[in-house]
Amino acid sequence: MTLVGIQAGLSVDHLVTEPVGARFSCPGGPALFAALGARLVTGTHVRVSCPLPEDDPRFARIFDGFGIDRIHCHQVPTVPRLWILNSARGRRIVRQDTTAGTELETPDHRPESENPLPAPTAGFEDGLDGLVASSPAERPAADPNTRVGLDPHQILIAEQGLAYLRRVVSATTVLLPSRVQLTLLDPDPRRAARSLAAGLDVPVIARLDAEGSYVVTADGIWSVRDRAVTVVETTGAGDACAAAVVAALTAGADPVEAAMFGTSVARSALAGWGHEALAAAAPLSRPLPDITTRKEN
Repeated sequence: MTLVGIQAGLSVDHLVTEPVGARFSCPGGPALFAALGARLVTGTHVRVSCPLPEDDPRFARIFDGFGIDRIHCHQVPTVPRLWILNSARGRRIVRQDTTAGTELETPDHRPESENPLPAPTAGFEDGLDGLVASSPAERPAADPNTRVGLDPHQILIAEQGLAYLRRVVSATTVLLPSRVQLTLLDPDPRRAARSLAAGLDVPVIARLDAEGSYVVTADGIWSVRDRAVTVVETTGAGDACAAAVVAALTAGADPVEAAMFGTSVARSALAGWGHEALAAAAPLSRPLPDITTRKEN
C-alpha cells in the first residue's frame, strides 16, 4: 500500500458545455479531482490538504465516503464559485464573485496573480510516498524520498517562465504540465516538454488533452493515446490524470506505464459531469484496454 498526499484547492463549479448542456453548483477543484483520481490506482491511500468550506458539507462527505484522510484540511467560510464554460471556441473560467473573466485556458493570456494556498499543517508530509502539488508558488516541502508530481502554477509560468519552474522542482519531481502551460513557453507543446526535461533534468509527462500524454525521460520519448475515450465533460480530467500518474509511480510503475494509468483515469473523468464519473469508477490494477504507446525515438 502507498500513501499519496494532495495539496490543492477546491471550488464549486457551474459547468456549461455547448451544445451538451449544463450542471450547476457541482463540487469541484483540483483537490477533489486529484484525490478521486489517485484512489483509482489500486493500493493507494490518499491524504488531502485543502481549504474545506464551512458552507458546503458535500466535500467532507465525499472525502469521508472514500476513506480520504482530511485531517490536514483547514476550515474556511467558503471556496470560490466558478463558471466553467466550454464551447467550440475554447474554454473560459469566470469567478462568480467578479465581473471580470479569468481566462486560464488560453496561452496568450496573462492573468493577474492569485493568492497561493496556505502551507499544509504540521505532519501532512509525514510518511508520504507520493505528493501531488497543484499550482505551488514555492518548492513543495517533502521528504527527499517522496515522489513529487508537480502541476505548475499557470499564472507564475506566464509571469516568470523557466525561473519559476527552476525554483519549484527538485530531484524527485516529475513535471506534469498541461498543453496550455507548455504553450506559454513554446508554441509547440511537445518541443516545450522536451526542452523542460533537458533543462530541468526531470521527467516530464505532458497532458495534451485529446492527444493523450507525451512522456519525456532520460531513456526516451513516448506518446500515450486513448483510442476508446468518450468525452461528456472535461472538467477535472487533467487533475485526476496527474494524481493517478503519481499514484502509479509510487506503486512502482515506470513513467510510461504511469502515464497509461493517468490516461485511464482521465477516460473515467471524461465520461461524466464533474466528479461523478470518478466517484463511480472502480480502482484499477492495470491500465484500461485500448490505451496505446509509441516510442518517438
